[in-house]
Amino acid sequence: MTADETTAATAGPDYPGHGERELVRIGARAIAAWIAEVITPRRRLLALGVAAVVGLATALLFRALFLGMDDAHGGETALAAALGLVIGALACSIILAAWLSGASRRLGSATGAHPHWRDAALLDRSVDARGRVALAPGTAERVAVESRRGIASGAVGVPAVLILGTAALVAVPVMLLAGSAPLQMLFVPLFFVMGATTVHSMCRLAGRMALLRDAADAELALPEAERMQAPRADPPHGSRLP
Repeated sequence: MTADETTAATAGPDYPGHGERELVRIGARAIAAWIAEVITPRRRLLALGVAAVVGLATALLFRALFLGMDDAHGGETALAAALGLVIGALACSIILAAWLSGASRRLGSATGAHPHWRDAALLDRSVDARGRVALAPGTAERVAVESRRGIASGAVGVPAVLILGTAALVAVPVMLLAGSAPLQMLFVPLFFVMGATTVHSMCRLAGRMALLRDAADAELALPEAERMQAPRADPPHGSRLP
C-alpha cells in the first residue's frame, strides 16, 4: 500500500481537493460534534443555571444602582436587564471554554498537554490547504491524535463567540434606546466581524483536520499487514551492536 492510496478520495495527483466552503462545512460539523461530546446535557444545564444566577444578580445590582442616581429617566430596568444578560452570557462562555480546554488537554500527545501544542510540521506534511491528504508511512497513529487535538483546540472559543454575539444582538438595541454609551457601541460591529472571521478560520482548519483524522482512522482500521510500513532506518555506518 502506497501513500498515494490514502488521499482524501483515493484520487491521483490531479485531484483538485475541497473548496473553502466545503472545508468550512466539514469543519463546522467536526467542531459541533466535539462540543456536543464534551458539553453534555448535564453540563449545559449547569452552565445555563450559572448564567441565570450571575445575570439576575448583576441585573438587580445595576437596577438598584441606576435607580439611586439623580438623573434616572425610567429605562433603568431594561438597561440593567441588558447588562445582566451580557454578564450572564460571559459567565456561561467562561465555563464552557474551561471545559473544552480541559478536554483538549486530556488528548495525550508527545508535544505536551497544552491545547495549542501539536506537531504542526507533521500535520502540514499530511494535508494541504485544499484538504488533500497524503499520510507518510508509519504516521497514522500520531496523525490521528494530532488532528483530533487540532479540532479540539479550534473549538475552545467557538461557543463564547456565538453566545456573546447572541447576547449582544439582544442587549445592544436596548442600550441604544436607553441612550447608554452610544460611542462605545461602535465597537460592537467590530466584535461581530472579528468573531465571524475567527469562527470561519477555525472551521476551515478543523475541516482539514477532520479529513486527516478520517484518513488516519481508515489506515488504523486496516490489518497490521496491510498498513503502510515505515522504511527501516539503518545507521549510516552500520550497527555497533554485537
